[in-house]
Formats: sequence, C-alpha cells, structure tokens
Amino acid sequence: LSYWSSRLNISRPVNRVPAWQAQETCQSLRYGSLAIFGAAAISELFRRTAQCSSLKRVALGKAEDFEDGAMREVPLAEDGGVILLHRHAGEFFATSPSCAHYGAPLKKGVSAAGGRGGAPTITCPLHDATFDLRTGQVVRGPSVDGITTYQVEVKDGMVYAYVPQDIIGTGKHPKVRKEMAKRNSRDSRVYALLGGGAASLAAAETLRQEGFTGRIVMITQEQHLPYDRVQLSKALDKPVDKLLLRPESFFEEFGIEVLRGTAVTKLDTKGQVVHIEGAKGKDELKYDKVLVATGGTPRKLFAPGSDMKNIFTLRTPEDAAEIAKLARKGQKMIVVGGSFIGMEVASSLSKKGCDVSVIAMETVPFERVLGKKVGASFARKLQKEGVEWFGSSQVRLFRGNERVNGVELEDGEVLPADAVIVGAGVLPNTRFVEGLSLDKNGAIIVNPLLQAEACENLYAAGDVCAYPAMRTGQRVRIEHWDVATQQGRVAAKNMLGKFQPFITTPFFWSGLFGENLRFVGHAPDALDRVIIEGDVSSMKFISYYTEDDEIRAVATVNRDPVAVACAELMRRGQMPRVSELMLGTVNAEVLLQRLQDLSKA
Repeated sequence: LSYWSSRLNISRPVNRVPAWQAQETCQSLRYGSLAIFGAAAISELFRRTAQCSSLKRVALGKAEDFEDGAMREVPLAEDGGVILLHRHAGEFFATSPSCAHYGAPLKKGVSAAGGRGGAPTITCPLHDATFDLRTGQVVRGPSVDGITTYQVEVKDGMVYAYVPQDIIGTGKHPKVRKEMAKRNSRDSRVYALLGGGAASLAAAETLRQEGFTGRIVMITQEQHLPYDRVQLSKALDKPVDKLLLRPESFFEEFGIEVLRGTAVTKLDTKGQVVHIEGAKGKDELKYDKVLVATGGTPRKLFAPGSDMKNIFTLRTPEDAAEIAKLARKGQKMIVVGGSFIGMEVASSLSKKGCDVSVIAMETVPFERVLGKKVGASFARKLQKEGVEWFGSSQVRLFRGNERVNGVELEDGEVLPADAVIVGAGVLPNTRFVEGLSLDKNGAIIVNPLLQAEACENLYAAGDVCAYPAMRTGQRVRIEHWDVATQQGRVAAKNMLGKFQPFITTPFFWSGLFGENLRFVGHAPDALDRVIIEGDVSSMKFISYYTEDDEIRAVATVNRDPVAVACAELMRRGQMPRVSELMLGTVNAEVLLQRLQDLSKA
C-alpha cells in the first residue's frame, strides 16, 4: 500500500495524472491486485481508471436485480465474453467465469461470504478449488493459479465493472499467479523439499509467495517436473508434457532447484543432512529445514508369479504409458484391488474396448469407504458397462511363463489375462528417514502444524503424513491429492514460523464410467448409519455418513455442487444435525439455501 500511495499520490488530491501512472493503475486493475487497499484508495483509483484507454466501464445491471448471497453470469457484449458477478452482504465482486484448475463453469459452484473472518470465496463444483473474491488468489484446493478479479462500483443504482477491452471482445480471462519472491544469493538458508509431487510444488510456491529468498531444493526420483498425477488413471495415454503443473521456465525464474532422477538414500535428521544419489553420483545436502513429501510406494502382491512381465502398478507416466500400449480392443485386462485408483483404471480400460475384470476382497466396490448401499450401486454400474466384478476374492498365483497369461483365485477359478494392474493402495515412502519414530504404517507423526513431534525442523505432507484430525484429534493419513496440496501450503508457512494449523476438511473426487463422485469429510470407522437422499439406482444421490447426531462425511454422485457446499458448511460448523435429516426437515436444497443465507448476514 505504501508503494502505491507514493507512486500514485493517493494520500492527497491529484488534479492531473501522468500517462505512465494511469497505465500502471490500469495494469494493476487487470489482475485485481488493488483489492487490499482501503475504500478511499480504491475510490481514487476508480477515478483514474477512466483515463485508461484499455479499460472499459461495463454496465452489468441494476443492483436491486442481484440477489444477496448469490452469483450470476453477465454478458459483457452481445458477441463477447461474460463475467461472473457475486453479491455478499450488499457488496459486489466480479470475477472470471471459469475455474483456473480445469476450466469448469464457476456459476455451477458455490459463492460464499467469508465465514469466521475469512474472505468471500467462489468454489468450483468439481474439485473444491476455492478462490478469494477480492484478490482471485487460491484459498485451497488443487489449482496452482488464481482467477481474475475486476473492480466494481455501484453508481445511481447500477453495477459497473472495469474490464480490459480485449477480454470484452474475446471472453478469454487470464489466470492469475500470486506475486512471488526470487532467489537472493545473500540469503544462506536452505530449505529441502523431498518429493516432486503436489505437496512439494505447493510448498515451493508458498515459500516464494511468503517472501522466502533462500535456496529451495526439490529432490525427486522421477525424471519429470511436478505433474498432475491424478490424471494418470483417468487418461492412461496422456503425454507427460500435457500433465505438467508448471513449465521449466517457472522454476528457473523463481530460483527453485529441481534435482530430477535423484533418490534420497538417507535423511539424517540429527545432522540435518540429506544424502542423495543421481546421475552424477552420490552427494549430500545440508539443510536448515526439510519437508518430507515423498508420497507412497504402490503395494505389490507377493503371490507366486508376481514378477512376470505385464504385471503393473500405476504411479508414474511411464507406468501409464506401458499399460496404454496393451490397452487395445478385446485385450483381457485384470485389475487387482477395488480402490479408487483401481476402479478408475478399470473405467479407462473399459472405454478403450478392453475386456476388464476386477478382483477385490470387498463384496462390492468401495464397501470399506462408502458402505454397502453405495457400493452396490457401483456394482450394478460395472455390470452395465460389461466389467466383471469378482468380490470377496484373493489372488492365489499368477500363471504364465515370462509373461502373465492368467490369474488364479483362491477358490481355484482361473481368469485369462493379457495384463494385470495391481491397485492395492500405497505404503508411505519413508524408509530413508533416520532418527525419527514412525507410526505402524511407516508415516511421519506430526503435530497440527505438520511439524514432526521429535524434530522441530522437519515437516511432512501428503501420503507420508500422519496428522491429528481437527475434530477428534485422532491421527489420520489421507491419500488425497487435494489434502497433499493444502498440506504443502500449510507446511511451507509453518517452516517460515507462521504457526498455521492444518484444519482443511478433506475433499476427494473421482470419475468412474461417466459418473461423478465427490467425497468430503472424515467418515466414521463404522458405516452402519448411512442416510441416503436420492435415487441410488439411477446414480444420482447423496450419502450422509453419521455418528451420534453428527454428519461426519458426505458423498455425492452426480449432485454437484452439494459436496462443495457441505465442505463449506463443515468448515463453518454449520452442518445440520442427523436428527434434522431423519425428520425430513433438511435435504440438499436446504443445505444450499442455508449456505446462501449465511452469505447474506
């Protein structure tokens, strides 16, 4: 603010504005970067914006026509683009209409006033990507970029937005990246990020966004820059260059070192040294603080014949490419494991015309996670899609010579196979950690700041992190992309001494045979009190997972944006009681309305 005050002389009246000042103001307004100013400052900048030739004041409609607590797409021109206008507690906000993650229309999501002192937000209906309506910056969720915000004013009962001319004509709204510091060679601090996934990338960006100018060294065993791993099971043959979350130039610009093809052989937590081995041989890195975000190692089946060719796990683009080569019409593909990854792979293979069979220990898909009722609906879906489900089954052995050609089950049945994909979950990749106790699964035990209990300069995020759940304090480990991303952001802030606890409500999504599944919250251990709203047989329903009189989690199938609305209500502590569901006084429409009413307050 002091910078802009001095450059634009906001603190005193100005009768004439030099062209260069008007141009700088104009450029700032394009990306909504002035939203942190006070009302007087913004008012002055509005006045000066009239001098910007590249900005146009667009009338959006009468203020009284926009409902409080809601949003609406408004056309900018007859043949041009649109803008998304939000109203909360009488205040208007204008944003780009599409999510910066995958481009989903934000009008189908949830626009909410800031709860518990937070900023007003817009949340994508698909993946819980949430953006600040004032700045456009990412609040939580998987998006690495923010959305564009535009300055709004209300005059004589009319709502106006200041929008660049090119956007009015093309309708193409730019994505926004938060301002980031760069490497300063005089800053001798070294922060090591172990792993090259979502958590490490989020941590690296957050460190720079928070002003850290020391060395950031990301170490990954893979040959690629951070990429969107969740796409692998959904699009097996998608090239890795289409999956990258940031280009190489990004890491170069902000001084983020990425050591690719480099394994961490030992993490000496007492000596604060990372021992690594790559193409250039062995080396050591002395660090000040370290984030362990090395993800998980796919579980393997130790059945006879498991080392034969054409038996795969899926973790990397190379794994996906190998599976895709064999995924031809008529090929017999066996998926072992009824996990979300396994089921997504089955869906992808089925779309390619393969004959797909799924072997799982559960009686129906997702039984341990979503319960029998929901699982039965997916079992019917599998049958409709021609995918065979072998429930309550285990693999006895794999048949074949060098290549697998069959899978024998414990009951003696033999399934012919051209290839097998094992999707039996992952184990935390922490075997290299020394001087630190782990939990029974091999995860790093952390406090609410994601800081290791026995080592104050070590933090963990993602699949390797066992953290205390906000509601119960029980240690949990969540293998979700969204959770890993947010944990990377929170861990980075705490590495800088921000003391921000991780309180994010877990959110998960999946696409299976054309059906959209969302899951939010922490399901109780016992899934015997599940309340279903909607028609399970038509794959359009909501499943409430309850304990005592509390809704602990919600799963939806083809009912967007109910899941993201429930996520917001959970964060605010405003979810209804189970008794309200049982009495029939609350349903999905009531939940959406309840959130809108909170936004009017």
